[in-house]
Amino acid sequence: MIDKKVFYSAAAAAAVLFACLSVQGCDLQKMISVDVPGGVQDAIDAPKDISLSESGYLWDQWQNWVDANSKALARNIGDGNERVALIENVTAMGIGALGEVSGNFPGGAILFSGLSLMTGWFLKRPKEDKIVAKEKEDSYNAGLEKGKELAKTIEEVIS
Repeated sequence: MIDKKVFYSAAAAAAVLFACLSVQGCDLQKMISVDVPGGVQDAIDAPKDISLSESGYLWDQWQNWVDANSKALARNIGDGNERVALIENVTAMGIGALGEVSGNFPGGAILFSGLSLMTGWFLKRPKEDKIVAKEKEDSYNAGLEKGKELAKTIEEVIS
């Protein structure tokens, strides 16, 4: 008699061999999908899911998009800085010329000083936006705490 264990072992080995050969013949990179983040999808108009075999091309597209937009952003920031520097220089030259000339007519120095003082009132101090935001947040948090205290007091009175 033939032992059934040998037959089952041979059948299992043949099934494993067949499975391995089948997998070997398949392109696994086309079977495995990659999720593309939403920001990347919007930026380069990519589908939500792509196969692993397409990921190299998508990566190249993403790097090209990042490089092109980084260069454009750097160029725009540089242009903005140049404009600011030009405006600051022209303004400084105008104020300097006005300051020199203001002493030549009666009351000019006082008028120039007054205008300079009033202009200073309207200019923002460095980090003023952060300070104002912090004050608003502190005020909001204090209001929440006071509201919680009032709600607790009302709850205690009702109970």
